[in-house]
Amino acid sequence: MALRYAFSPARWVAARLAGRRAPAGLAVALSGLSLRRVELPAAAAGWSTLAVRLCGICGTDVATLTGAAGPELSPFVSFPAVLGHEIVALVEQGAWAGRRVVVDPFLGCRVRGLPLCPSCAQGRAATCHRFAEGALPPGILLGYCRGLPGGWSERLLAHSTQLHAVPPGVDDEAAVLAEPFAVALHAVLPRPPARGERVLIIGAGTIGLCLLAAARLLGTAAEVVVVARRHAPADLARRLGATDVVASTDGAEGLAAAREWGAAFPGLLGVRGWTGGFDQVFDAVGSPATVAAALRLARSGGRVALVGASGTLPRLDSTPLWAHELQVAGYCGYGSEGGPDGEHTIDMALRLLAAHPELRLGDLVTHRFPLARYPEALRACFAHRRSGAVKVVFEPGPSLD
Repeated sequence: MALRYAFSPARWVAARLAGRRAPAGLAVALSGLSLRRVELPAAAAGWSTLAVRLCGICGTDVATLTGAAGPELSPFVSFPAVLGHEIVALVEQGAWAGRRVVVDPFLGCRVRGLPLCPSCAQGRAATCHRFAEGALPPGILLGYCRGLPGGWSERLLAHSTQLHAVPPGVDDEAAVLAEPFAVALHAVLPRPPARGERVLIIGAGTIGLCLLAAARLLGTAAEVVVVARRHAPADLARRLGATDVVASTDGAEGLAAAREWGAAFPGLLGVRGWTGGFDQVFDAVGSPATVAAALRLARSGGRVALVGASGTLPRLDSTPLWAHELQVAGYCGYGSEGGPDGEHTIDMALRLLAAHPELRLGDLVTHRFPLARYPEALRACFAHRRSGAVKVVFEPGPSLD
């Protein structure tokens, strides 16, 4: 059994109009998700059959189901499809039979049986040039390709190049977070926080907390401030080593954090201008308010990283970008770090989790549901302030006949 998402323009428009303000029950009804039997394609040479142990519900999945995702990447997805790309599984059939693995969900040239594009030749399947070509239907990653089921299922197929062995000391709850943790590591690695640097992380969801963990492991002497809007992730941020946690419940999305690290000056029409600020700002929310705050809170010459899948940003004032000569980059994937022969980010994530058991990343998993209880799982995600959810995962249960 699997949870299949069926796209329809009418449902997408309805979900987008309802948006995040719709009651969770209505959002579930509009989601286009249903539990059904889905047949696996035949496993060809180089492919393995996997039994899913846990699969996370990602913010990208929520954006898809609520119509919040923009249409820019629509040529590179195909539906109906079984969602789910944060996967820890047991290999049932294939070269690694009997081993636990994390799956790299990106469907680049190697998986598609194509000659390597420039990105894939560098080990960066996440930025492959050919997501709509080859033997598979269009799809950037598992969960968004109608030809391969994702992890919201009992079983799936994966290519040998997508498998990453889980060390014995890493439990399933930590392993299911290796994929988002790899995204965070990939965003921090270009410039690990140096001693004395001041870092701001806007957002304390899964990606924000993974960014904090990455910053602590790669730049332990830096000061790291986290902006959180809820108590549960704020507590997790403190346990993961945040220097300070700033509450943001009024929509300011972290501007209060600048009281200590920057200075505000009054201007025309009541607009304030900021100087000083943080050496690095990571935005893990991607809303117009948070991106605007990230640009305003970075010091001159500082770095702003947009991490995750932010969408359309209407009426964004880009003045701080050029006025302060900011370095701005976006991150949503990972790959071979430092070149085609470098360590894959997922392997790095698993290695760091095994080496630092005190970093209890698995504590981010707050809710577990079998596939059959997907309405409850989605309600926990859609109404996370009420449910207290940080990371919700599916744990495939017995089949429903």
